[in-house]
Amino acid sequence: MKKPIPLKNLTRTFGFLLFLLAFNTTSAQLQKGFTPRYSETITGDFTMIANNVLSRHATNSYNGNGSNHDFSDNVFVDIDSDPTTFNSSSANLANPSPGSSCLTIERVFLYWAAADKEYEVNGSGTIIAGNGGVEPSWNYNDIKLMLPGSSTYEATLTADEVIYRGRDDHFVNDPYICVKDITSWVQGLSDPFGTYQVANVKATEGQLLSHAGGRTGTSGGWQIVVVWQSPLLPQKNITLFDGYAHITRDDNNFDVTFDGFQTVPNGEVKANMVIGSLEGDRGISRDQLLMMDTSGSWEPLTTAMRPANNFFNSSITTHGSDFLDRTPASSNTLGFDASLFDLYNSGNSLMTNNQTSATVRMTSDQEVYGLYLLGMAVEVYEPSLNTLDLYATPSDENPRTGETVQIYLDVANTGNDNIRDLSFTTSVPEEMDFIGVEPLPSEITYNFDTVTRELTFNVADGLTDVTSAPYTIQYSVRVKDDAYFSSIPACEFNSESQTVAMYMGEINMTQQTSNSSFTFDECGIGNGDPTSIVIHITDVQAPVFAENLPSDITVPCNGVPDAATLTAIDYCDPNPVTTFTETATNDRSCETGYEITRTWTATDNANNTFTHTQIITVISDECIMDEEAPVFVEELPENITVDCDSVPEADILTAIDNCDTDPEVTFSETATNDRDCSTGYEITRTWIAVDNNGNETVHTQIIIVEADLPCDAENLIVSKTITANGDGINDRFEITGLEGCDYTYHLKVFNRWGNIVYENNDYTNDWSGFAPENSLGNSGMLASGTYYYIIGFGTNEVQPVNGYIYIGSN
Repeated sequence: MKKPIPLKNLTRTFGFLLFLLAFNTTSAQLQKGFTPRYSETITGDFTMIANNVLSRHATNSYNGNGSNHDFSDNVFVDIDSDPTTFNSSSANLANPSPGSSCLTIERVFLYWAAADKEYEVNGSGTIIAGNGGVEPSWNYNDIKLMLPGSSTYEATLTADEVIYRGRDDHFVNDPYICVKDITSWVQGLSDPFGTYQVANVKATEGQLLSHAGGRTGTSGGWQIVVVWQSPLLPQKNITLFDGYAHITRDDNNFDVTFDGFQTVPNGEVKANMVIGSLEGDRGISRDQLLMMDTSGSWEPLTTAMRPANNFFNSSITTHGSDFLDRTPASSNTLGFDASLFDLYNSGNSLMTNNQTSATVRMTSDQEVYGLYLLGMAVEVYEPSLNTLDLYATPSDENPRTGETVQIYLDVANTGNDNIRDLSFTTSVPEEMDFIGVEPLPSEITYNFDTVTRELTFNVADGLTDVTSAPYTIQYSVRVKDDAYFSSIPACEFNSESQTVAMYMGEINMTQQTSNSSFTFDECGIGNGDPTSIVIHITDVQAPVFAENLPSDITVPCNGVPDAATLTAIDYCDPNPVTTFTETATNDRSCETGYEITRTWTATDNANNTFTHTQIITVISDECIMDEEAPVFVEELPENITVDCDSVPEADILTAIDNCDTDPEVTFSETATNDRDCSTGYEITRTWIAVDNNGNETVHTQIIIVEADLPCDAENLIVSKTITANGDGINDRFEITGLEGCDYTYHLKVFNRWGNIVYENNDYTNDWSGFAPENSLGNSGMLASGTYYYIIGFGTNEVQPVNGYIYIGSN
């Protein structure tokens, strides 16, 4: 059974009662409007650590009273001796409430900000911005972070958002502000408290003259704001705004209005604030942070380290003291301010009971500063159902089908405001039927809608006040029968339900919603998860075999396969049992043949069974003395003679046999002369078919591959002279050099007047210079002289060849 845990905290986001920000853009240089980065009501608070990255020395603290604009040679703080970083500093985060039970980290934001004017030296060698050297090659929106317990930096982090960048429009000293949500990194630590080290905050080092020419001086740093909670703390409405407002003596009176809360109805109103800014000088005063008090007047805010007329004074402070748990621990941070301070609200003069808003003003009539962060945490008056717990009795958390389950909802107001207009709504799951409610207090009524299956309880005002005792709402449902779950391939079904509470406070009339929880963390905080009831379904489904089932077959006596090994799976039984049996007829006689029956049976722990049977018919073995060889099915390839580029692919032959249903056919191929086409070679292909008694048939094919011959016209040799005098020299007109190329020579011979004196379309080297008619020269010979010939090849692929032939009479 899940034990209900009495402590639970729900974080709520209010709709229209979010902190809202109002500002006067006509009275300040608002470069980026302020918007809420975080706005929640929790039982917790925020804290802060920070450090600067520019000082008078790279590692030593600076505690003098100089202003950042007094110096033109400020250097990067760099404590880590790491060649990959150009600046680095650290600060320690301490447990903000060591006595609080189950303190947890809610959100963590890392801000970094700096004046980042591009390095510049004018024509006369005067440094305008920078140290006269090369500006660090680093993306301003990247940063390095080393977490507590680590000796190395995490992978380079890139900002989630660039809030503002002055370089984009060359604003004054080119300030920029970046923010990164590092909650997941911090929550992942075994101990989130310890040293945080930040490196490579891009900034201008050395001299810095603004775009207008004034010496604003260098400034830069980082700030981590941690929102934390503990169930033992009072509720606070926490909001963090960020943006960028540039306050000067001419552009000032920048107002921020916090809204969406209601302070406690009586007693001291407590609140605290956090700020982050650039450029506030130690030596220049008359910069103020004001709050409108309860009389409508502007009251300067002040702490022990932040005078009312020099609030932004180059310091890092917490709760009225210098925050020095950092390295280096400069009391003068030269143009970088970060502060966490309690609001001094003597006699509730600044904020009073039941107040629902507060307005803060940034102003100056001399000093210049740039505000990028402003946050407030104020104790609020609010009801809470942070122990809303929906569960079943131990015996009912794992019911079977058809059983009745008792459901319980434990209710207690753990806030500081009485609850009004309270209703609880839950949907009865489809797999259950609503039975009824147990006796309810008279202040509670209920209704069940049979169409929507929505069960609603309405609670009268006064039953859930701050001082009221906790109470329990109980109702019963019945799990549906097996038939409902018959289509579900499982033996268990997880039924989930959740109750939603809608209510408001007697004083704080903001509409609120709380979800019931089934489980709680180690701090007693509900996880807001649905209540789970595991229903056990009656197992009526048999196991199934995981493998393919063997089919019925007919085989020869020597072809009986081994029995398959089958395994079973089942939705309810993780280890169903498989049994196997085998029987045979005729004493397994191969002479007569026989039948084998193989049976596999799978059984689960509910005795559901599944059986598979295979019948193997073993034919009588008349082939025991088989001497008949297999026969090839296909036409057998004959011996052939081919060109080198015309060798055919080997045929695929199959065989049949009188006794073997699947005789084996193997193929091999050998060749002579390394298959050299220039010499020709011989291929021997052999197919062998063998049956299961070793009888074999062999077929061999011989392929003669003829040598490649030069068949280009350039290899053609043509007679130059014909002297048909019977001496065996130049007796005929001969065409040679392309023997074996399968050309058919078309020969035409012309005299000097262009008349054809000889023509043959299938010339075979048999013309000796005789004319078609015995009319010219001696013995029928053509007259001595030079003749012109054209030789065609009987194909369009080779161009005709022409030339001259001399014919002599002797």
